[in-house]
Amino acid sequence: MPAAINLDPKNMERVIAFVAEHSEVAALSVAAILQQAGVKNTTTFTKLSELHEAVEANTPDLLIIGAHLDPGIFGFIRDIRHSKLGTNPFLMITTLVEPDQVAAVKKTMQAGTDDIILKPVKEDQLLQRLRRVTVNRQAFVVTSDYLGPDRRAKSRPSSIRRIQVLNTMLEKANGRDIQAEDIKAAVDGSMNDVLHARLDSNSYRLGFVCNIIIEAYRSNNVTPDVKEKILVLVDVLRDAAKTAERINESEMALLCGSLAKDVEAIAERYMTPTERDLKVIQKLTRAVMMVVKPHVPPEQLERETREAAENYLKHQREQFGKSHEIQRTPQDEPVNLVDEAVLEIMPLAKGQTLFKQGDEATAVYIVASGSIAIYREIDGKQVPVARVKKGEFFGEMAIIDGTPRRATAVALEDCTLSLITKDVIEEKMRSADPLIAQIMHTFITSLRHIPETFSPKGRNVRDIATELSVQSGNIARLIESSRVPAITSEGAPYLQRLQALVGDINGLLAQGAQKDPRLSARPSTREIERAEEAAG
Repeated sequence: MPAAINLDPKNMERVIAFVAEHSEVAALSVAAILQQAGVKNTTTFTKLSELHEAVEANTPDLLIIGAHLDPGIFGFIRDIRHSKLGTNPFLMITTLVEPDQVAAVKKTMQAGTDDIILKPVKEDQLLQRLRRVTVNRQAFVVTSDYLGPDRRAKSRPSSIRRIQVLNTMLEKANGRDIQAEDIKAAVDGSMNDVLHARLDSNSYRLGFVCNIIIEAYRSNNVTPDVKEKILVLVDVLRDAAKTAERINESEMALLCGSLAKDVEAIAERYMTPTERDLKVIQKLTRAVMMVVKPHVPPEQLERETREAAENYLKHQREQFGKSHEIQRTPQDEPVNLVDEAVLEIMPLAKGQTLFKQGDEATAVYIVASGSIAIYREIDGKQVPVARVKKGEFFGEMAIIDGTPRRATAVALEDCTLSLITKDVIEEKMRSADPLIAQIMHTFITSLRHIPETFSPKGRNVRDIATELSVQSGNIARLIESSRVPAITSEGAPYLQRLQALVGDINGLLAQGAQKDPRLSARPSTREIERAEEAAG
């Protein structure tokens, strides 16, 4: 990015600018300043409805808008930023404010404008500010109710991610020929970062709101404000579910949607919560944050959320803004959530056993973060069956057919699980069509034999090598037991080549020549032992 920019009139001819003011004279005055700087493609507006239609049809690079234009101006800017209007949520926005519009300054900042200029607007002032904001544009930050430039003091510590967004004003001012497809690709890339940052923000917001709620119950200071805070949790969870759905984090979407329904019921009995209610609120923060940031140590997450709560109390914020859903494109339909209160959350520490072979089945589990080892005890030995990772589910067979657990499940690392209890599943099965229920039982019976008959799909080089070894052994047995002499004699040389190849691959793996960071489909016995040792 250049250190300075002269707004070369030749380059500025590429820029599309919209100017909107409550009077035509004021709008034309600002447009004249832009045109003198080379921005020939400038359109003026005096009505918000007309500006709305224009942005919908052809999103500009620069929007200069008077705060006095219309009472709906702040929602209009917010809709642009949240991708509900136009094709570029990151267009440059400058808002012109009257000196006595103190409240408008705050609302404009909260809406996500890039710059605020007090009237009357002077030519040198406007061009100087445009140069500065264009070249030194602030990175964007995302919270539940804000998407726009980062205006926090640099000295203020924060875990909120900063995002460098598309700046078509700068691109064109530098003489670059940026096409519509380039803008779309850049917007999509930045929007993906925005949605991930939104999940980060939601997780921290859940943390400090939960801390405040728990402290209120701990100090016996339960007021109607506690109910409002619990409803804030509901709003944040639903927003997190919608955001997760948009970036294909389906397990998190399901978890947050279900928790939202559960927490909403807690709000109705906030004066007399059950022990389970308080546990849900206590576990909620860690569970969601571990899903969003699976590689951050739990102690660090708890410290950051505690600091966020203390910062909130110190600044004595009057209220929480309601979440504003971010859409990928204005054409996207709002996400409809599966928010039935059927899921519960369960943190599971590394090495902790979830259930043992022979135990009664009480729930089905979905891995929201971390990984689980499934193994069987056969003749006193641990035989690994599978590694269950994020987004995968397990434990469903014993629930549906009512048999004891056929294997043991242990956490290979710190995990967060979503679980659906046996009672909920049985209730759903009872309401199902009898034919479908019978098909499900038959289907589960067949599935039970899969681990005994088939190997799990390979996930790394070692898995493939192991499968080759197993299959070469099977081929050898088939050839040796064949009653057709031709197969025995003619197959022997091919078998020798195959066995030599398998031997070479295993030799390379043993020497470490083929390092593969991907985890195997089955955990090793040693991995399971190390996890159990960590649990003490």
